[in-house]
Amino acid sequence: QLDVEKTEFVGYDTLCCDAKIEAVVNGGEKAALAAEGENAVIILNKTPFYGESGGQAGDCGRLTNERGGIFKVETTAKNAQGVYLHIGKVEKGTFELSDKVTAEVCAKTREATMRNHTSAHLMQAALRKVLGTHVEQAGQLVNGKRMRFDFTHFSALTPDELKKVENLVNVEILRGEDVVIKEMPIEEAKKMGAMALFGEKYGDIVRVVEMGDFSMEFCGGTHLDNTAKAGPFRIKSEASIASGVRRIEATVGKLTLETVNRNQQVLFHAAQMLKTNPGELEKKLDQQLTEMKELRHNLEKFQAEASLGEARHFLMSAKDVEGLKVLTATKNGLDANALRQMGDFLRDKEPATVAVLASINGEKITFLAVCGPEAVKKGVKA
Repeated sequence: QLDVEKTEFVGYDTLCCDAKIEAVVNGGEKAALAAEGENAVIILNKTPFYGESGGQAGDCGRLTNERGGIFKVETTAKNAQGVYLHIGKVEKGTFELSDKVTAEVCAKTREATMRNHTSAHLMQAALRKVLGTHVEQAGQLVNGKRMRFDFTHFSALTPDELKKVENLVNVEILRGEDVVIKEMPIEEAKKMGAMALFGEKYGDIVRVVEMGDFSMEFCGGTHLDNTAKAGPFRIKSEASIASGVRRIEATVGKLTLETVNRNQQVLFHAAQMLKTNPGELEKKLDQQLTEMKELRHNLEKFQAEASLGEARHFLMSAKDVEGLKVLTATKNGLDANALRQMGDFLRDKEPATVAVLASINGEKITFLAVCGPEAVKKGVKA
């Protein structure tokens, strides 16, 4: 038991505030301090750090004190009593009970997380418009690096459906709708049509996040103030994770731009290798594939003719045994099909043929036994 008051969360309005240490957990036990190099959990009376909940990852950042101490907050959790747990490591100095500290959230990570969270709301609304109102959120993870969204649906999305969802989200982003956040009685929010998470417990007062007339949801997470700040949206993958539950992974903002730039570099490099420009790459590839197909056909034809020439040579060296042409031969590098063609030629060319052919192709050895119709009549079986 931590025996501390509920933490005052001020992170909706600021990323930095002064606070006081209410408790230190070191080595799994309440302690008076945490020293340099030690992993610990620090609890403050108030914090700008968002505690992991509702599918949004906890904030990272740092705490500093008047003695020059630095505590790196790697993530933030929140327990059922509303106490925020700053989890991390003392990088410098010591952090003691009742210390005054400055709590500062990593702005870059928070902003990236907000881009992903706001886009997740837009995507859910887009999925319901494209697939139907049976779509419900079944889980999500948003942090500074990724957006993962689980939802109820009975089949895989087609490429056309994925494209429609992606386009709808990007249109709303480009529209630059203000993200309006209000706290109101739950019954009023329901009358307005705000979406709630199935099975989630809500208090009498709820927080509603509204993006134009496109999306309206109950949500306690942090968001952008305008959809345009999300940047370009791109769906990376869509797959099944359980019966009737699908998962989409997507990117927005800088991550999408990085992917586009990386793909563009690959495109330019491929065009350079084929001595063409990106706009003509598809035509050039079709041409190359056609040429390769013709070359492969000609090579197979040449190999077949060469094999038949060798088969004639083998036949000349066959031994005459009681009226049968008996021969054995080894020709390395042939696959089963080429060996079979050679056997068919021998059988058709000389009806009295009894032959065993062999080929070593890499580590694989293939044997072929063949008997012409005259040999079969005399009781010889392949």
